[in-house]
Amino acid sequence: MVDTQLVECQQSDFATGEGRRHSSVAVGGTFDHLHMGHKLLLTMTTFVLEPPEPGDERARRLIVGISGDQLLKNKSFAEYLEAWEVRERQVAEFVYAIADFAPGEQDIGEGTSEPDQGTRKIVRKIGPLLSLECVELLDPAGPTLTDRSISALVVSAETSNGGATINSKRKEKGWEELEIFEVDVLDIRDDEDTTDKETAEDFASKISSTDIRRRISEKTRQSP
Repeated sequence: MVDTQLVECQQSDFATGEGRRHSSVAVGGTFDHLHMGHKLLLTMTTFVLEPPEPGDERARRLIVGISGDQLLKNKSFAEYLEAWEVRERQVAEFVYAIADFAPGEQDIGEGTSEPDQGTRKIVRKIGPLLSLECVELLDPAGPTLTDRSISALVVSAETSNGGATINSKRKEKGWEELEIFEVDVLDIRDDEDTTDKETAEDFASKISSTDIRRRISEKTRQSP
C-alpha cells in the first residue's frame, strides 16, 4: 500500500523520543501548492517539539522558513508559483489543523507581523505555549544562523546537505549545532511491490510542486 511506504525517518529519535529535548524547531521550504509531501514534513516537525508537561510553562516555537521570491526566480514554471502570502497562509492553516486541540472551529486570524532583519515574519499563537513563526527566507539558512535558540532542524532528503552546512557555520559562531532530523518521502515508482505503475507515477506527480505547476501550465495552454 502506498500510505505505508510514503515517509521514512532517518533519525531514530522520532520514534523513541530519546535524545535532546527541543522547544524551538525549524523547517524550511518553498511550500508552493501545498501537497502531501509538505504536510508530512510539517507534521514530523511538530513531533520534534517537546510536549509540555504539568508545571512546564516554557514557550514552544515552531519556525517555518518559506522561500522568498528571490530564491524562486529560477524555478521551473515560476510564473505559476503562489505568492508568499498565499503559501504562508496555507502552511499556517495546516499547522493549526494538526496542532490546535482546542474544541470548536478555530480561526487562525491574520497573525502578528514582526519583520525580522528585512524579512517578512508572521507570528501566530496556537494555544498558550506554542507559537508558529512563518519567516520569509532570503537565503537557504534563514533564522538558523541568526537565532541561537533554535536547537533542531527538520530537512527532507533533498535538503539534508544544507543541514550540515548550517551546522558548520553555527560551529564557527561558537553556537551549539542543530540536531538534524531527515524526513524522506520515498519514491514508490521504484518499489518492486508496486504493480500499478501508472498509479504510482500519478501519485508521485502529486507530491511535486514543480509537477503541479507543470500541469497548471499545460491546462492553461489548452484553454480556449
